[in-house]
Amino acid sequence: MKIRLPGRTAALAAALATALGLMAAPAVATTRDADPALWVVRDADTTVYLFGTVHFLPKDLAWFDDAVADAFKASDELRMELLPVDNQASLAPLIMRLAVDPNGRTMSQRLSPEDHAAYVKALTEIGLPASQLEPMEPWFIAIQAASLMYVKAGFDPKSGAEEILTQAARKAGKSITAFETPEQQFTMLDSMPEAEQLAGVRDLAHRREEGLVLMSKMVDHWARGEPEETGRLMSEDMKDTPETFRIMLTERNARWATDLKARMERPGVVFVAVGAGHLTGEKSVQALLEKDGLKVERVAY
Repeated sequence: MKIRLPGRTAALAAALATALGLMAAPAVATTRDADPALWVVRDADTTVYLFGTVHFLPKDLAWFDDAVADAFKASDELRMELLPVDNQASLAPLIMRLAVDPNGRTMSQRLSPEDHAAYVKALTEIGLPASQLEPMEPWFIAIQAASLMYVKAGFDPKSGAEEILTQAARKAGKSITAFETPEQQFTMLDSMPEAEQLAGVRDLAHRREEGLVLMSKMVDHWARGEPEETGRLMSEDMKDTPETFRIMLTERNARWATDLKARMERPGVVFVAVGAGHLTGEKSVQALLEKDGLKVERVAY
């Protein structure tokens, strides 16, 4: 059984949720303990912590404690994929330029009648106006739908790692930096092959429940500090969309590893928080740093 939604569309949903600052109900008191993986790279005067995040998390999951909280407290800088976007309206021109089909095509023209009918039904059930999204690019629609679907299923971006870390950094007066800009990220999303974008839309139309089950499994592995299992599920899920994997994971990992290697030349303590999928596998950020001669250690706790 092919389950594509979490690996492909969830990764994209996470990206746009970060960029748009998706709103959800405030997080409630946490009750379940989680111990996600944490790594560290050190030299004489620089320390970089690597923390894999999940952008949508259940509200009752307690993860910001123990070694993770200690590492964050010791850091001078929080580095994420994107800077927080407080003024969402500022992204409107970017959305109009990159998320609207430049040739005026609609989703009804891209999908078969059967797939389009299933897609409209799915968006209606999720709570999105299919007619208003007709002229948008498939990647944008898939992200919007997946994001709302996760929220309705109890995976809250306001309980996600980026939001919690951002608020903690602001409260502590820490510097917040980013690897990418919204324009860079939107450009990457828009550059994915159309066939792979449409695969995500079809998954939303036909495999939503399967996708939510896989999302739950990924969160459970993350909470137990099992990045290899998270990576295995994601890699298996994205094997049929190699260009999306290359654009959204492999190439970004290489750029970020280069950035972090250069950052090791300056003193300080940096807490790096990026999607958990970037910190697993043979092409992970850690693996690339080790190829460059840096020692990366898993923090035991």
